[in-house]
Formats: sequence, structure tokens, C-alpha cells
Amino acid sequence: MRQKLPFYLLLAGVLVLVPTWSLARWAPDAEKKKKSTLPPLQRVLVLDGSFVHNVGELHMHVGNWGNFGSWPGSSATFAEAPSAQWPAGSGVEYLFVSGLWVGALKSGVPAVSTAAYQTEFRPTQDPVDRLYRVAEGARGGNRLPSPDADDDKDGEIDEDWLNGRDDDLDGLVDEDFAAISKQMFSCWYTDDQPVAVQIFPEHNPLGLMIRQESYQWEEDRFDDFVGIQFIITNIGDEILEDLYIGFFADCDAGSRTTDNYWEDDATGRVFLPGRCTDLGPVQIDIAYTYDADGDAGQTPGYFGVMFLGHTTDPTGDSAPRRVGISTYANFSGSQSFEEGGDPTNDFERYELLSQETIERDAVVPRDYRMLMSAGPFRELLPESTLTFQTAFTIGAGLQGLISNAANAQLTYDGAWFNIDGNRNTGIDGRETAVVGPAENVAIDTCRAELRNPIPLIPKGQTIYINNDCAREAFFQTFCGYTDDDSLKFKTGVDGKEAQINWIVGTAPPPPAVRFGIVGLQSTANVEGGTWNPDGSFAGGGVAIKWDNFSETVPDVKTQKFDFEGYRVWRADNWTRPLGSSRENGPAAELWKLLFQADVVNGFGEDTGLDRYRYEPLTNILSVNQKRDYIETIKEYILEFPTKSPPCPQGVTAAVCDTLEKLARWELGVEGGRQYYRYVDRSMHLGRRYFYSVTAMDHAWDDNDNLMEGKSGDPSSNFFYIEPSSVSQPAWAYNEDLIYVVPNPATRESMAAWPELHPNNDDPTGIKIEFRNLPASRGTIRVYTLAGDLVAELPFDGNTGIGTMRWDLVSRNGQDIASGIYLFSVETDSDKFDRFIGKFVVIR
Repeated sequence: MRQKLPFYLLLAGVLVLVPTWSLARWAPDAEKKKKSTLPPLQRVLVLDGSFVHNVGELHMHVGNWGNFGSWPGSSATFAEAPSAQWPAGSGVEYLFVSGLWVGALKSGVPAVSTAAYQTEFRPTQDPVDRLYRVAEGARGGNRLPSPDADDDKDGEIDEDWLNGRDDDLDGLVDEDFAAISKQMFSCWYTDDQPVAVQIFPEHNPLGLMIRQESYQWEEDRFDDFVGIQFIITNIGDEILEDLYIGFFADCDAGSRTTDNYWEDDATGRVFLPGRCTDLGPVQIDIAYTYDADGDAGQTPGYFGVMFLGHTTDPTGDSAPRRVGISTYANFSGSQSFEEGGDPTNDFERYELLSQETIERDAVVPRDYRMLMSAGPFRELLPESTLTFQTAFTIGAGLQGLISNAANAQLTYDGAWFNIDGNRNTGIDGRETAVVGPAENVAIDTCRAELRNPIPLIPKGQTIYINNDCAREAFFQTFCGYTDDDSLKFKTGVDGKEAQINWIVGTAPPPPAVRFGIVGLQSTANVEGGTWNPDGSFAGGGVAIKWDNFSETVPDVKTQKFDFEGYRVWRADNWTRPLGSSRENGPAAELWKLLFQADVVNGFGEDTGLDRYRYEPLTNILSVNQKRDYIETIKEYILEFPTKSPPCPQGVTAAVCDTLEKLARWELGVEGGRQYYRYVDRSMHLGRRYFYSVTAMDHAWDDNDNLMEGKSGDPSSNFFYIEPSSVSQPAWAYNEDLIYVVPNPATRESMAAWPELHPNNDDPTGIKIEFRNLPASRGTIRVYTLAGDLVAELPFDGNTGIGTMRWDLVSRNGQDIASGIYLFSVETDSDKFDRFIGKFVVIR
């Protein structure tokens, strides 16, 4: 067994001085091998596992240092987050860690900067340089082909990218960027931060700044990959020569519940010069890993890293002629680099990046790592930039992987648009602008009459040429297209001269969602409901509320307003498989449709939306207060249309935000909102639920008749709730209503909600509940029949929550034994008497 991360030797001196996580995974003993973690990290790295692409079926953790994956099985603070989990919520992983590598000759000496395993890429120490999260339709995030792509109307497009900084020096932050996909993460980092040089003394920075964006979509066809874009800039003073861009991946396929699941994998690479789809042809170049025996069907996925795009040069002089993997290498075991093992220094890393060889598939079951690279890029001058686009893709079996890889490539390829408004540019396959002065330029080398080069294009004159005619000709022949299919295989047709990457037609973005509790209590205020004479609370349910944002955003590709309706979903019986969490949601098969409503337009059910309208803030503000606030805000907006109105004194920021949106709606200006409400009364106390609200659209057939469109996935817009009993106020207090559920607490009775798999926050995964507690702060004390104190559980019924959950772990950290237990409920208020009850545990 290979030592997993050879660079641990480089850290030996550092580890004496700086505490770090366990390095057990590098132990050479195969039987004791455990996954390890990152070296010492400064505080600006995002290490809490909060950034996980989770709107699709591939759940993937993203760091703000060029690192992907969550290091499962290690002691890293983010190790329990999904790494590359597929299907979502299954607990089956396909990645330990992956990261960007960039290597070049600096003053003739090889230097390589890496994100995995060595974390030489890092953000600055400024807390603003973190990860940012956004989605299509976000304010300031308009992009081409939208006519509002210049969000701030300054004549430039997307010049203030999403990084928490004022990049265009206009006094505003992130006011004009491109919001891509249904979930986008954005960050930036460099390879010359002082802490990286301190931790890795042999590190020779190239002087690079990396702008990283990652994307995920929710639609079924496009939800099995995560796309990534790197914009690489030389911020140093030296010319970088013979540069290679690489991606390293330690892929491990298997369920987290299986010991050493990474030891029986295999890996390979496939290149397909053409694959024909209903949306057009693509080329695929992908390296992949899979579980060699499939774990009896538990691990069916083939997980791959594919190169979608990078800077190219048709002549091959300054960059590769075409996009693709120039080097593919795989390693296993603990042999030396010379014998095929992992590289351990920059000379070996650069040799590996630049060898431009494709190794054989590795089919003997082992623990593999792999490296892919593209290059060479002959020179990267100071202040110059090159781009690199890649994707993590997964599918059932090799053919499933290839199918989803084609969808990833189609998404990156995007679509062509007539952005300049000139019907004479982008015609007859001519998509590339050549601006004079230029010499010996051929308009179209695939057509005899246009093959002879133009001797001179004068300065200031622009002509469009067909720069990819050979590729188009290949696709036409390979897929059997006719000239009538030109829009599928040709670029530069019908005046469309501009390619917009990362764009597909999608369902409307989901609305903003809040929830309330009707007659129950959780983390929101009680709405409605009445106290019964016996002190119980009636009229229970979960109220799901959302705004009409989905109706205000045109389709990102067609720019048509095609909204059709809303769907409300619920997921029951979630068991929290290892590697999943309530923040990342349940498996797809748990979602069930509760409710659907659509606009009246002669298509679909035509249920109408008006009867589900909801007037917000009625339980917070009086009618007169609300009207006065709205009128004041309207006056301010009319006076200062580009500014946000100040919040009225004594009003919370959330209430103020809703008031502003209501005011803008009445004025008919941007940012106005209306609201809807649906109450689910079929839920049960103490159960765990996920709710989601999604939007659907319609399409048009060739005769402009409405037809079924796309529907959002519930994974894109969910919240988690455990409906709880309401705390009893003193005026309606009835101690006989306090009880424990389940009682007796047995394996069968506790399975009713059902039992959760343990995690760091909840070691046992089981619980009982004390319900209908007093509306006061207090303490529940649990005793044995002999009077020994077992546990003390503080509660706060002043919040309105009348439920206290306990995991049956004693104050000494031990699971309690079977038996009869007494409990007392004591409050800080003299309005409530002490209550004594009992419950039974049967293990």
C-alpha cells in the first residue's frame, strides 16, 4: 500500500510547532490506513463544510483554495460533509480530494503550485476573501444574452466579479457580475501567500492569481456534474514558460459505512472525438474511477474529471490546438516516483505534468490517484491570463458517465447569439473576428473559393472567419447532419457571432421561501390556532410561504417570460446517511409532491394563483402601521430610485425587507414582490421533514402552442423542520399534559421517526421527547428509581417551544441502560409547580 500523501515528510518540522489534524492515512500499514487531512491552515480558509454543491444529484464539497472534496474519514472539520456523493443523500462517495495544479518554468527552473495534497494555493488573510454563493436571477448577476447584462449601466459588462470587493472602483461591491447556474460558488486565491511559503519552505511560487467559479444545475438532464472555471493570471514580474494546467484527483468509490472502501477501485481514460446528441455534437475527453466490483450494486457510479475548455491556439504555437487531456497518469501503492509512484517535489511534479503521455487503464483493484494535464502554454507574460474549464461528472456505468459528460460539455459549449445586432457578422459558419492590421488570413479553409488568404486586412477593419471549419466538417459527417441541421453543428450562423458558455435552458429559479407554524411551534412564531379548554393547542400545521420571484425572471437562454406555476414538496423518513446532513438535504426518492398551482393561460390545470395569495406581516404589524410604513418607503423610492430605503425605527431587518418589496410591487418597479402560502396539516409532531417550493415553466411548439416545459428540482430550494409542541403559558398550564414520547422507548418505538445515523453533533442518532413544557426557562432532571441523577437538560419555554429532545446519553457520556426513570420539570418562575413524571427505556 502506497503512503497516501508523501508530502507529510515536508511537514514534519511544522507539525512540532503547529497543531494539525491526524496524518494517520499516510501510514504504510494497509490494514490500519485511515484518511487524513490538510496541513495547518490559516483562519480565512472555509473549513466548516458549509459550501457543498447540493442542488443536483452529485453533492460535492468546495474549498476556497482550489480544493474539492471533504477528505472523508479524516479528522478535518469538514470531513462529514459530502465529498462527491452520488446519488445525493446516499452516503456513497467517489472522491477523497481533488485539486488544481499549475506548473511552469520560472527562470528556467520547474515550479509547481498545488491545491492537493499540498495547499500552496491560499486566499489572503482578509476575511472578505472567502467563498460566495449565488444563483441565476441574483441582483447584479445579469449576464448575456440579457439586455440588462450591464447591471450598473456603466458601459461595461460583468466587470465587478463576485468576490466581495469593488473591482471597478465605482464605490459599489459586486454590482455587475455574471450569475451562472442554479448554484454558483465564487472565490479567488494566489500561490504566493506568506503562510504557504512558511508551511512549505521548498515551495517556489509562480506568482499566480486564480479566480475560481463552480456551477451546478438542478434539471434531471444536467444535475450529474459540477462545472468549474479557472481564470489564471500571472501577477508576478517574470515570464512563465512552458506552462501546464493539471488536475489531481484521489478518487475513492464506496459507501462510508464500508471499511477501507477505497482499496478496490480501478481507473481509466476515454477520448471520444464525437458524440451525437439531440442538442448537437460534442467531443469528450475524461479520466475516471469506479469501484471494481460495484459493491454488489451499491456503488454503480463511474466518476470522472473531464476537460471542457482552455485557452487554445489554432496554430499550436502558443497553446494546444484543441481542448483535451495531454497527460493522463495514475498511481497506486508506495513505490518511488521512478517506479511509477507519486511525485514528491516540484521537479517530479513538473515532469509528470509535461510528459504528454497517456497511461494504460488501471484495472487491478487498488487505491488509485490520477493526474490529468493540458499544455504546453508557451508563455504567460506578467498581467496575462489564460482560462481552464473542467467538470466532475458521474453516471451509472461507463455509458452513463459518457452520457452525462456529453451534457456537461453541451452546457459549457452553451449557445451562440447575435449580441452585436449585426446580421452580417456570424454568417456561413464565420464566428471568429479578426481585427486589422493582419496579413494572410483565410476566410474559410474548408471552402475552395474562400481558402486563399487575404494578403492584408487594414488597420481598424474587422472580418469574420470560419476558424473551426474542420471540426464542423467532422461533426457533420460523423453525425450524418444535412445542411438543414447547420444550427446543431455550425458556429457563426444567422448572424450569431458570440458564444455564451455555461448556458442551457432551465426552469425558472426557485422563489424565496419562509415557513411558519400554525398551532405548533418550532423556530418561528405561532400563527393562528386556539387554546382548548384542557390547555392543548389546536389547528396544527406547517405554513410554507414564498414570494413571486420566479415569475419575474426570464429564461436565461431564450429571454422569454415562460413561468407556468409552483410546486410544493415534502420529504419524509430521512435517516441521515453517513456523509449527509440536513443542510444538504435528503435523497431524491424521498421527495413527494404535496401541491401544485399554475397560472390561468389555457394550458395545464389552470388552477390559478390568486387564491393562494398571502398578505405578510399581519401577525407582526397592525393594518395602519403596515400601511404607514409602506407609504413612507414608496415616497423614498420615488425620491431616490437607486438607493435602498432606511429601515423604520424599531422594525427588524427582515420585516423592513418585506415592506420594501411590497412597496416596490405597488409602484411597479424592480424588486417588487407578492407572496403565497400553503399549509400542510398532514405532518406529525416530532417527525423530521424537508419542504421545498419550486417553479415550472412552459415551452412553445413550432406553431406557437403552449407545451410542457421544465420543472425545478426540490433539492434546489428546501428547508428542514421538526414540528414541536407549544410551551404552555401560565394562564393555561396543565401539568397532566406533560409527557414523554415514545414511552416506553424501545428500538421499535424510536424507529417510528426514524432513527438517524450518528454524526459528531448527535453521537447516537436516537431520541426521546419531553413535550408541552412550561413557557419558562427551566431544567429537566432525569433520575434512576434509586434517586441517582442521570442527566440535566436545560430548556427555554419562553421561545414558545414546548419540546425538549434527549439522545438517551447520560451526563457522563454513556448510553443509559434499560429501566424505569423518573424525571422532574422545574422552572425559574414561581407560576409553575414542579412536575414529576416517569418513562421506561427497553434496550
